[in-house]
Amino acid sequence: MKKVALFVFSGTGNTYYVAKKIQDAFSDSFVCSVYSMEKHMLDASKIIEDADLVGIGYPIYGSSLPEIVFEFINRLDTHQKRAFTFCTQMMFSGDGAAYGGRILGKKGFEVLWQEHFNMPNNLTDVGFLHLFDPGSDEKIQKRIEKKANRLVKRIESMKPRKMGSNPFSLFLGLLQRLPYDGFKHSKRPPRIRIHQKACIACGTCVDLCPSGNLFFKEGILCDEDKCILCYRCVNHCPTGALTVFSKKPLKKPYLGPYKGFDIRTVKEDHLRSEKTNQANHEVNQ
Repeated sequence: MKKVALFVFSGTGNTYYVAKKIQDAFSDSFVCSVYSMEKHMLDASKIIEDADLVGIGYPIYGSSLPEIVFEFINRLDTHQKRAFTFCTQMMFSGDGAAYGGRILGKKGFEVLWQEHFNMPNNLTDVGFLHLFDPGSDEKIQKRIEKKANRLVKRIESMKPRKMGSNPFSLFLGLLQRLPYDGFKHSKRPPRIRIHQKACIACGTCVDLCPSGNLFFKEGILCDEDKCILCYRCVNHCPTGALTVFSKKPLKKPYLGPYKGFDIRTVKEDHLRSEKTNQANHEVNQ
C-alpha cells in the first residue's frame, strides 16, 4: 500500500475542501493523509521521508503563491520523490499549479501532475467580484469531485498531466504575477485594515491568523504588518471589523465552501491509515 502525504494551506477553506476530495478519491491501494502546512513547517521533511508520493495544495494569489507556501517549500530538504501540485482559483491563474511545481522541482521532486480547481470567490471586500457566481453548493461539489477523481486516476495509473506548463499559460501567469509581486513589494503593500469601532475584541482573528499578524495591546487590536492576504480573519470576524481593500466594515463574508463549514478544520491534520482504508472499503461494500 502506497503512502501519499498531501500538504495543504487553505485561507478560507477552498483548498482544504479540494484536498479532502482528493484524499477520498484514492483507492484502497493508497493511503492519503492530509497535513496542514501551518502545523508542519519544521517537520514536513520527516513526514515526506516515509511517503511514496507527495502533494502540495494552495490558493493562488495573482498567479503567485501565499508567503506561507513559499516558506514551507523553501524549508523542505531535497527529496527525489514523485509529486503533484494543485491550486484553487476564482477564474484562471495561467500557470498557478505549474509555478508551485517549478519551485518544488528545485527541491529535487519529480512533479508529474499539476491541476487547477475553480472555487468560489473569497475576496469579499472587493465589490465587483461578487458578480462571479459559482453556483449552488451541490453544483460545486459535483464539479470538484469529478475533477479530483480524474486527477487521482491519472496519478494511480501513472499518466502525467501538467496543467499550466505550456508557454501560453506561463504568459497568462506572468501577466498577473508581475504586477501582483510589484504591488506586494511596493512601498505601500496591502495591509489589514482594522475598523476599531466595529471590533468587539473577541479574539477570533488572533486565533485564526496563520502568520501571527494580529494581537491585542491594552485591549486594542493591532497588527504587525505581516498579513499574507489569506482573508481568514476578514471573513470570520463576527462584526466585519477587518478588511484589506474596503474602507468600511465587511457586510457579506465568505464562510466556507459549504453551509456549516468550520474554519478551524483547515489548521488540522486529517490522517488516514491502512485500517481506516479497510474500514471505509467494508462500509462501501
